[in-house]
Amino acid sequence: MQKFFRTGLILLCALICACQDSSPSASTDHDTSNRETAPLPDAAAMVKKLITQDGCKDFIAEMRMTTENADGKREQVEVRLQRKYSDTGAATFLTVLAPKEDSDKAILVVERNDQPTEAFSYLAGLKKLAKLNSSRPLGFRGAKVTVQELLGMELGQYDHSAGERATVDGQSLIKIIFDARKDLNLAFPRIIGYFHEKDQTPARFELFGENGEVSKRVTVEEVKPIQNRQTITKVAIEDIAQNLKLRMETRKIEYDRGLSDKIFTEQHLKGFITEASAKRNTTN
Repeated sequence: MQKFFRTGLILLCALICACQDSSPSASTDHDTSNRETAPLPDAAAMVKKLITQDGCKDFIAEMRMTTENADGKREQVEVRLQRKYSDTGAATFLTVLAPKEDSDKAILVVERNDQPTEAFSYLAGLKKLAKLNSSRPLGFRGAKVTVQELLGMELGQYDHSAGERATVDGQSLIKIIFDARKDLNLAFPRIIGYFHEKDQTPARFELFGENGEVSKRVTVEEVKPIQNRQTITKVAIEDIAQNLKLRMETRKIEYDRGLSDKIFTEQHLKGFITEASAKRNTTN
């Protein structure tokens, strides 16, 4: 199991950000000057769109992630993500497509509003169900990532500020500070998000560790309209603590597929891993 989770925080961060109309709008100097005195966008509405995919019922996505260490060595992993929303939270089923030796790796995650997130994996050889929480670090080829990062930061489990204008790398953005609620086992006590004011899509995030310092930086590099949703298709992550770089590309995504609740159960997780493990052992 540990070998699989090299993916990184952007898995859902890169998908959970489908927001608003996909039509571009022009910007003028007059617009820029007025923006300084215009009312701030509703931060609560921005965050809600971010964490609920703007009302999306579910989606299936295939992603490719490439990591690069300090020596320039690169690793790749391809995953399939199935996610379904409800009034009380969300459920996620994540599997590895490539490399083939990791194709029997999967994780089931259940999120409930204002309750600690529960994540599960299954050890087919031991017939043992492993239970994890948001802050649990998982290893993959020398790197570590938490369950929370796999879920796109779980911003719905944070209290957030009303937002303020800030200039970052010459861009005028809306800055929102997220502070973790107590007793939810979150890995990052504070997250600072920056959003484009024009279309309210996310631009970047800074994740703070227990020591109060930034441990990771996430930059949104590309957004494309897919099924009339602004979908983030390319994201870059700087992992300061591990001195790693990660890039994620969304290769395919389909919204509102009507995913069955049975996918998001322990029984399905056990069955999937057991079958995939047997198949892999046969081919070896």
